[in-house]
Amino acid sequence: MSAPSVSCPTDGLEALAISARVSRIAASGLRWLAAYALAFAALLAVAVALAEVDRSLGADPALPSASAYLDFDLAVLRAIAQRSFDANASDAPLRELWDRRPPWRLAAVATEEAHLVSLRDAWAASVADMSRFRSAARGASDALGLLLGALGLAVAAAALGGALAERVRAAAVPAAAARITALAAAAAVLVLLPLCGMLDPAMFYDRTRSAGTGAAAMLFVAGFAGAMSGAVARSLFAPPPQAEFLTALGGRPALLGAARLSALEATRWLLPLVPALAAAAVFACAKADQDPSQQSGSSGLGALIRAAMGEVSAADRLSSAALAGGALVVLWFLGHRFVLEVRASLGTRGTAG
Repeated sequence: MSAPSVSCPTDGLEALAISARVSRIAASGLRWLAAYALAFAALLAVAVALAEVDRSLGADPALPSASAYLDFDLAVLRAIAQRSFDANASDAPLRELWDRRPPWRLAAVATEEAHLVSLRDAWAASVADMSRFRSAARGASDALGLLLGALGLAVAAAALGGALAERVRAAAVPAAAARITALAAAAAVLVLLPLCGMLDPAMFYDRTRSAGTGAAAMLFVAGFAGAMSGAVARSLFAPPPQAEFLTALGGRPALLGAARLSALEATRWLLPLVPALAAAAVFACAKADQDPSQQSGSSGLGALIRAAMGEVSAADRLSSAALAGGALVVLWFLGHRFVLEVRASLGTRGTAG
């Protein structure tokens, strides 16, 4: 007879850990989506508040047309000229009529009048197809994709660097030169490659050249301010102290643990760099607007920034600039929240603050 199977309290512990990790990731995703909705609702509220003040021009005064005055003057002058040939006819009545004619003046230039409008009209003006809010929201969405992609790419590269560093530590290679060579090769790909775009002056000064809005632009944003390179360099050459003890686990658990620790360390490195990366994402989208080959994928923020510089009225310029600044704040907030939620989903305790 075979021995009866006895259940152990630790049976199913791995499945429970996986379920807990999945639920933590799902909770982080839901919190970020709530922050996304809140941020764009706040941007819409700013647009409605700006649209509450109507700065339309005053109505032009109704005046007779200049042609009517000219027709009257020509008729009187013609009658006076005809009577001047007749010695018996008197043109005194016509001359009196000519002297009493009303003067024609140009209409006064209408001045800009600011007054409050109803909330319904402000809402309709804000959500119209060609409104400033639509441009700001569309531009923020385009730049947000680049920002989140760049942050995710930096965290993933840091995790890969941590796994490679653990692989080099665990390798049975006695020579230190071989380990240094392996780390140098990984650094050449993960650290130096993102910095190549920063060394090309045409990416900054050539108005007709851009990185587009795809993978090249995402790599450009990730490399800005040394975000991705710094995160990977820390995981390769300055790993967390706990990583030294992971080698005892061996195999897959050690690699996953090192990757997770490096990703957590990368979130701390990236958190203060989020505003710079948000500005880089806006810059990449604005450059794509000026690229002739990227006209089909133009960003609304580029048009809004050009409108802010080209508006005739100072109030309109301030309104466009306020929405462009609000879109940049939305990018900073959502990027900051994304890094916090990544840290919360990779951590073992606590929630994103």
